[in-house]
Amino acid sequence: WRCGDRPPQALFLPTVEPCSLRAILHDTMASPVSVAPRVFAACPSPQLRNRRSLKTRCARRGGVRASGASSSDADGDGAAGIVPLGSLVLVVGATGGVGQLAVAKLLEAGYSVRAAARNEARAKEVFGDFRNDGRLEIVTCDLRDKSAIESSRLTTNVAAVVCALGTTAFPSARWKDGNGPEATDFVSVKNLVECTAASQKDGDEKTIKRFVLISSVGVDRTDKMPFLLLNLGGVLRFKKKGEDVLKWSNVPYTILRPGRLTDGPYTSYDINTLLKATSDTKRSVTIQKGDELLPQETSRIVVADAVVASLRNTDAIGNAYVLATEQGAGPGNDQEKWDFIFGNAR
Repeated sequence: WRCGDRPPQALFLPTVEPCSLRAILHDTMASPVSVAPRVFAACPSPQLRNRRSLKTRCARRGGVRASGASSSDADGDGAAGIVPLGSLVLVVGATGGVGQLAVAKLLEAGYSVRAAARNEARAKEVFGDFRNDGRLEIVTCDLRDKSAIESSRLTTNVAAVVCALGTTAFPSARWKDGNGPEATDFVSVKNLVECTAASQKDGDEKTIKRFVLISSVGVDRTDKMPFLLLNLGGVLRFKKKGEDVLKWSNVPYTILRPGRLTDGPYTSYDINTLLKATSDTKRSVTIQKGDELLPQETSRIVVADAVVASLRNTDAIGNAYVLATEQGAGPGNDQEKWDFIFGNAR
């Protein structure tokens, strides 16, 4: 989604340096600027002008329910596909760059979070700012081992799952000890999806309302440059296999496909870390269904915002989106703006 060539209002945010999660959130949420009236005036949407009930707008799509209802239509706990505030959300890959921000932003939004990581000490260090928050639960689990997921009851009683697993495109220190693309982006994702689907069958109702998978741009274009090179180690191929498992699971899903990630925290061993890349004020969002958009970069902060917003939006169910960020004021944590973005994505 894009509204004009210029942002309706400039929003200057400080460069994010490696620091505490609370500091990052404070910087990204400080001095909010209300730009919705201008945005919606410039790009009027029938969906926003004429809000219809969730029931009349729902349609069957691949075994899950898809609708254009905005979050204001579906804030009720009984709304199909909406993950109500206060629900428990599982985040795997919680100590990674996007995972850290997703955990923090989910807590800020009002959710409870079960953060899964293999290294408990690392998780406690990362989430030190939130250790006293009773809504955060840290669980140790190796997703490469399906039996470990089952024995830890990782997906029990959760309303949504956010999968932020990932590794580097090319061989690096992160590939050591069996952490390459196949184990990370396919085997671990497959195990998690299967356990999530099994949790759905165990209960009397489908309590898990959404599975948000953070994948990558280029998964459908591995025969084209530059993705041909990026896939030499198989990372895009295995991400695509992970996506396919989720799509066929009958679990309501949303897939986010960012480009080159910017904005800290910096946990990767790739060139992005060395350059300490940051999007600065580049948080205006361009979003497109499928895998045709070619983003120059995508802010981790925007990806985390999109994760949270998608949980309360029904347009996002059953869809995969490429996310790009550029200069200008972005939607931030404004649910109404994200509803407009998801609802108008093509």
